[in-house]
Amino acid sequence: MNITKSTSASMIKYFHNQVLLKMEKLLVSYLVCQARRNMAVDTRSVKEYARELYAAVSRKMGITEPKPFNASSGWLQRFKKRNKITNINIGGEEASADRVAAREFPPFLREIMEEGQYTDDQVFNMDESGLFWKKLPSKTFVVKNASKCRGRKLQKERITVLFTTNASGTCKLKLSVIHTARKPHAYKSMDMTKLNVHWLIARKAWMFSTLSLSWFDDCFVPDVKKFCEQQNVPFKILLLLDNAPGHSPLLLDRHPNIKVVFLPPNTTSIIQSMYQELICNVKAAFSAKKFNLLNYYTNTKEELRNLSDTNTNSKSEDDEDQQLAEQEVLLKQFWRTFNVKKAVDFLVEAWDQLSVATVRHAWRHVLQGIPGVRQSKSVTVAVDLAREAAQSVTAAGFSETTNGDILEVIRNPDVTTDEMVDDDDVNEETGGASSQEERRLTHSNVRGAIECIEKVKLLLSDDPDANRYEIFTTQLLQTMEPYIKVYHDNINRPAQASDSDRGRDSDDDFEGFVREALVSVDDTDEDSPEGQ
Repeated sequence: MNITKSTSASMIKYFHNQVLLKMEKLLVSYLVCQARRNMAVDTRSVKEYARELYAAVSRKMGITEPKPFNASSGWLQRFKKRNKITNINIGGEEASADRVAAREFPPFLREIMEEGQYTDDQVFNMDESGLFWKKLPSKTFVVKNASKCRGRKLQKERITVLFTTNASGTCKLKLSVIHTARKPHAYKSMDMTKLNVHWLIARKAWMFSTLSLSWFDDCFVPDVKKFCEQQNVPFKILLLLDNAPGHSPLLLDRHPNIKVVFLPPNTTSIIQSMYQELICNVKAAFSAKKFNLLNYYTNTKEELRNLSDTNTNSKSEDDEDQQLAEQEVLLKQFWRTFNVKKAVDFLVEAWDQLSVATVRHAWRHVLQGIPGVRQSKSVTVAVDLAREAAQSVTAAGFSETTNGDILEVIRNPDVTTDEMVDDDDVNEETGGASSQEERRLTHSNVRGAIECIEKVKLLLSDDPDANRYEIFTTQLLQTMEPYIKVYHDNINRPAQASDSDRGRDSDDDFEGFVREALVSVDDTDEDSPEGQ
């Protein structure tokens, strides 16, 4: 450098690998997205994903021979240091469900139900799931030719649906749908407050902590209160939620008649009733309705063409090929007009058709401690029906649909490397909370700080630099974790004092409790509870 640089140069510029820079930016987005969903990733999978992402970026940039990239261990360590993502769980082993916590939770839940005298009618569970409502099996010609279609890609039309039901199966609450638009074109002539679902808005159609509070206040509380009045059930509710950061900790004491309990981390796949069977059942039934509509549309048009053809008995192979091509064009045109309103209507129909027996069967896992199976009989039947509906579509590729293809269509959306490259806005809104430390720490101060930070995050959520926003909120959440633990511990303490002792005059006692709790947090090397 001393030999080649100019003696008059004021600075030296280094030319970085642009493919690598773009890949790292997208990888940060992917890791933050996984962390928000409580999805731990191991070192091997991160390296493999980085290599795939590097190749996808190279293809997107038109670089046929990019610089070699091996995703070495040294690069991974420098990458984490550069982007300050040490709080994201990248371990040396694959993440697994916490089966010990899953076994211990059902007895703990039964104790809560006995102490609070909750019946199965009063115990509810909510879980959200993303849905690519236009997604088709990968073997169909629509998917294979998606890159040639004008407008938005068919596979990327996504909504998030919130499913809520009680343990007895007597109450399936009105679905809540999260969409990016306040009033989509399909609903232009309708009152959004009078739909067959609750319509929620999020910039990227994902659940986040502030939105969870709006759902609780405006959707869950009025609906469950109405159910209790109609069924003559006491308005005293126990709500189970997974510990995803999108569920705000302020829900714990949001309503005096509703007790919120978070499931232990990494137990959703084992004991959560909504996750086990119900959501998969509804999505499979939705897919069956979607494919039946496709079949009806294409077959009806085919019959009309046959009726108008006077020489149907003497068709040549060229005529058949022409009709097949016309059918493919017709199907693609129909698929572009299949709108979100029709998809939501199908979801509501599938949700209403869910039987009480299926709901009760799914709740066995968390109420009785019965381990969940990977795919129950009811799910298998629903998937079979969806597969048969897909195979009945006469367009090319549908007849080859398998059960595995249906499961791939209805699975909770994940992000592939090509999707990361095509769309930089794949990160979901983040949850959690943050706070600022006060010299006089009281319960009201901690709660107020959490509410303020939620507002700050909402104000900054429109930052055009999504990477900057995600890094900021991640670091903010990590800083606030000890105080969130204090907040949870205080809420869950046995109620020994009278109502008068639990008012504003109890702030001094709570301040001493906070000091003790913070000391215990500082003395331990373990991470605070994940997702709280």
